[in-house]
Amino acid sequence: MSKIAVIGATGTIGKIIVRDLVTSGFEVIAADMNEENLNYLARQLGSSVQIAKLDVTDLKQTKEVLSEAKVCVNATNFKFNVNVMNAAAAAGVSVLDLGGLFTFTKKQLAMDAEMKKAGILSIVGMGSDPGTSNIFCRYGIDQLDVAEEIHIRYGSTTSGVTFAFAPDTYIDEAVKNALAVKDGKLVEIQPLADEEYTHFHEDLGIQKTYSIIHSELATLPTSFPNVKKITYKDTWDPDTIEKINVLNELGLIDTKAMEDGTVPRRQLVSLLSKVLAAKEKPIWGKDSLLVEVKGIKNGNPTTIRMELLSGYQEEWDASPTQYATAIPASIVAQMLLKGEITEIGVKPPELCVDPETYISYLKQKNVELYTTFSETRKLK
Repeated sequence: MSKIAVIGATGTIGKIIVRDLVTSGFEVIAADMNEENLNYLARQLGSSVQIAKLDVTDLKQTKEVLSEAKVCVNATNFKFNVNVMNAAAAAGVSVLDLGGLFTFTKKQLAMDAEMKKAGILSIVGMGSDPGTSNIFCRYGIDQLDVAEEIHIRYGSTTSGVTFAFAPDTYIDEAVKNALAVKDGKLVEIQPLADEEYTHFHEDLGIQKTYSIIHSELATLPTSFPNVKKITYKDTWDPDTIEKINVLNELGLIDTKAMEDGTVPRRQLVSLLSKVLAAKEKPIWGKDSLLVEVKGIKNGNPTTIRMELLSGYQEEWDASPTQYATAIPASIVAQMLLKGEITEIGVKPPELCVDPETYISYLKQKNVELYTTFSETRKLK
């Protein structure tokens, strides 16, 4: 049995994961609630894709689908991560997801004993960021004698109101308190606070970045407890911030049910998803994932800087964000299938994915990777 199951296979990220797996020579079970989109995906990619209509809230059905595979990629909304993990444990299939937006990641980490009992591995957050970002952090720390700071930044040349992935996640990132490690302590800060100007690759230039809630802060502080400063900041188009603030002021992103049982957020996200899908168009431009790890090497202050650039994939009609998020999940699923990752339990990428091996796969994809090693020495 060498199939890889992709749940949420027709979503903005899932369909790119499926395509990369098939292009890489793997058989895929594409599972989703939307049967029409599944059939379209199968027609596009041919006999390497087996489709399965699936409701991930149905444990028995999800277990049956996963039992036909060896590895599962969960590309559904993060709110279903625990459901998929339970099914994976029941099926005895290792699983990875795209992140749990901190809160759900914490819930998933608490399931370590359950996953170990099932003899499987659950990798939490294996997309771009979290995912590649975590592995780059591990790579940088391995190069230093002492690591003191980690800084993760995401930049983009895309402008205007955009939702490159789930609108629900975008909204949460804009309105929930962000997190950072300051002086060795994990602290909450206001959403979109601590703004700064970040110098990205010349293709992106200098961009304003903001602190938002993100899954890296759920694992990096415990994976690297001696690092005293950890931050995550993302670039946001002012138009997007403005529109989400208006929706917030109108009460349209509230998650509490009204007297008639209507949940504003649920209705809004459902409508947004339909409208965006109907008017979906290519998102050109370029994205950058930048990770800087600072510390000491040979007694000198040293910075390891890693930057991954991704662009619009015309052949696949995939935005830079979609491609940069999907490819890491595909790579690590392949590594799991090949036995290149052997741990069990629940682990973040930085504790179970070998950076050198991962980077060797990443360099084969349609991305640009830059590394800078900067050591400051006193002249004598």
